[in-house]
Amino acid sequence: MDHRPVLGIFGYLLLMLALCLLAPLGVAIGTDSGSPHENSEVFALAVTPGLGLIGGLYLMRRFGRFSRDLGRREGYAVVAGGWLLATLVGMLPYLLSGVLPSLSEAFFETMSGFTTTGASVFGYPGREIESIPHGIQFWRHMTQWLGGMGIIVMGVALLPFLGVGGYHLVRAETPGGAVFERDRPRIVEVAREMWRLYLLITVILVGLFWLAGMSLFDAVCHAFTTMSTGGFSTHGESMGYFGAQAQWIAIVFMFLAGMNFSLLGALLRGRVRSVTSNPEFRTYALVLGCVVAVGLFAAPMGESAEHHLRQVVFQTVSVATTTGYATADFEQWPAMMKMLLLGLMFVGGCMGSTGGSVKPARLLVYTKVVLRELYRLVYPHGVRPVKIGERVLETQVVSNILAFGSAYLVLFLAGALTMAVSGYDMPTSISASASALGNVGPGFGAVGPMANWSHLPALTQWVMSLLMLFGRLEVLSVLVLFSPWAWKK
Repeated sequence: MDHRPVLGIFGYLLLMLALCLLAPLGVAIGTDSGSPHENSEVFALAVTPGLGLIGGLYLMRRFGRFSRDLGRREGYAVVAGGWLLATLVGMLPYLLSGVLPSLSEAFFETMSGFTTTGASVFGYPGREIESIPHGIQFWRHMTQWLGGMGIIVMGVALLPFLGVGGYHLVRAETPGGAVFERDRPRIVEVAREMWRLYLLITVILVGLFWLAGMSLFDAVCHAFTTMSTGGFSTHGESMGYFGAQAQWIAIVFMFLAGMNFSLLGALLRGRVRSVTSNPEFRTYALVLGCVVAVGLFAAPMGESAEHHLRQVVFQTVSVATTTGYATADFEQWPAMMKMLLLGLMFVGGCMGSTGGSVKPARLLVYTKVVLRELYRLVYPHGVRPVKIGERVLETQVVSNILAFGSAYLVLFLAGALTMAVSGYDMPTSISASASALGNVGPGFGAVGPMANWSHLPALTQWVMSLLMLFGRLEVLSVLVLFSPWAWKK
């Protein structure tokens, strides 16, 4: 592996982060949050982009000319290393302002932001979410928006000199990156289209939230974390703080954010049939519909029929798309409904969406593989290809999906075991691991929707942070860096 193009691209990444940090700096200077950390936040949000600028210019000057020489192995190193670098830079405002003086908590909160997980160490007496100064709060939500579509995809969109080499970056970072194979020669254009669509829908959502009664600050922050399926909120009650109109708007846009962005673009162009005929979208919609139908009977009745329907639909869509907002404490719901929500943590949004977890397309493949093996038990010499819609999947693709599932299961069990060793009960351990790896946010028990993650031991917070990274980068894109083949010449 050649480290020079990797370090060169890290330089460009640091410059992009420095520019992005100017927005929360402007918010910090222009608003009065009344927080005790208000003065220190301006210092923190001024120093951090300055450090990013210095580091970025140095790496660009030293290694920038090698950035074009990007191979497959270097692509994986850029993506995994880039997300770690972004987290290390992104946590500096928390540390320098004193909002989060603990290194493990600052890293956890920032990783949760960039990976759009939404698990937070804020939310208890003395560290209420509302006490976060506005500039830091804006950055906290902005990390989710940047991570939603992908900071590396943004880099490819803004750095056209990467050309086809940028394909390795997009494929390694984006959920369902293999879908870009046919667009390899025009990967820069594809990345730009994705970010334009993402930005357009975010702006529309800001307007709708504002019209629904949110302040402009709340509208921007929640538009960031809805379209990214992130789940951070400016209030301890999450979306439950706002009225019914804002919650229904969030439901619609969480559902849209969980769709493949290619399909979302087709939907905006009026090509409804291409959306409804997509096998993964049909599976996605069917699973959500079935859980909502069961939830209407299983979940406790709300104040009215509309309130009951809204709570069930909201929590189902929020968990299934891995957004993680809450309008109700589903920790108090019946065991059957909690089991369904736990199951949804392993479904997630569609390939090519901002959602995390396993993805409906992979679950379809696993089902087809089981059916194929059952067929072979009866007809040993029969041929039954694995098909998704009319597309026959190649053996290599099926093998990759099966490897992903195996690795995902092992990491999930490792995370649950880590929680158990840390002294947590089974519901907390299982749901925390599923939530971190699936980038969901809330779990059950001690990490329920109305709880927080600050009570985790420091070592456990580091492990959960790494699980978030593995989940966001589709597991294998990170695991490959631990293999000897990635480092051989």
